[in-house]
Amino acid sequence: MKSKVKYVSKKKLYPAFGYSDIKNNTAYVRKDLPKIVKKFVKEHELYHLKDKSKVVLWREIKANVYGLFKHPLGFLVCVIMSLAPYRLKLYFNRIMGRDYLFPKLEE
Repeated sequence: MKSKVKYVSKKKLYPAFGYSDIKNNTAYVRKDLPKIVKKFVKEHELYHLKDKSKVVLWREIKANVYGLFKHPLGFLVCVIMSLAPYRLKLYFNRIMGRDYLFPKLEE
């Protein structure tokens, strides 16, 4: 089954830039992001859809490296954008095991 990509509002994904819904084989990407960042985030989330690893940190490393090779400039801009306090809080919470629960994306 081919993976789907849906571009959604910032309101639906904030504070994240993207989300992978493995159950529905769908990658969600915020449509308000700069074009080069959207390309990187899309590849990052598509990688998550096929990754079978259970270790969150390892999954993130692999998805970031995959996206980096596909869209290096998008990766760099994404890193800079991710230094915002709300993004750093998201990373801290994930590291502490407090995953962000996304609102219902399918309506």
